[in-house]
Amino acid sequence: MKNLIKLFFILIFISISSYASTMYMLTKLPKAYLVVENYSSKVNDDIKTEILEILNEASTELKIDTSGYSHRSIAFLLYETPLEGKIVLNIELALGEMVKRVDDDNQVFALTYQKRTQMTYENKTEDEIYELVIEKVELLVEAFKQQYIEDNL
Repeated sequence: MKNLIKLFFILIFISISSYASTMYMLTKLPKAYLVVENYSSKVNDDIKTEILEILNEASTELKIDTSGYSHRSIAFLLYETPLEGKIVLNIELALGEMVKRVDDDNQVFALTYQKRTQMTYENKTEDEIYELVIEKVELLVEAFKQQYIEDNL
């Protein structure tokens, strides 16, 4: 009987996984605070303004209120990590918010959505790096928008 129950849960998990864009659910986001943080030494801080504009446009399209402060943050993080003698730029879109734990009803800050892409700086000019980062940001935002629309139908 236990094996049958395990099999049932595995089949449910596989079924859900095959339809979901990510393991996260993007429902009920009436308000969010937008954040862009650049911890990269190679990407100029001017990029933060353009990324914020892209986030604002997407939020407006999705009817997410971004005026004022919210306990829920949609954030872009740019940070570097070394990998096999190279420096990799991580471009990450995350949604963080206060959530209630089921077992004790305490509120904790948790990532409720996270998607990341990476690139290297090798053989790229400053302008090429800037354009590639913006391109990757737009792809991450588009994936977020698509999932948000799907999850809120």
